[in-house]
Amino acid sequence: MQLDLMLTALLASIGVIGGPDGPTATFVVGQDPVWQAMTILGKGMLGIFVVMILIALIVVLLTRLSTPKK
Repeated sequence: MQLDLMLTALLASIGVIGGPDGPTATFVVGQDPVWQAMTILGKGMLGIFVVMILIALIVVLLTRLSTPKK
């Protein structure tokens, strides 16, 4: 029964954009490629900023440890 409902929901979300010569493209409702790309981009940028902050903290720590005390 669950499989039937899942297949029905899947088939209901798939559509075909067609012209007079037949189907030209298939689309799936609920999946926006631009939104998916933005989430991947956001995760990558967040990772880069975290690494940059970690490097900056390591540099500050090493600078404080290596400077001679007066």
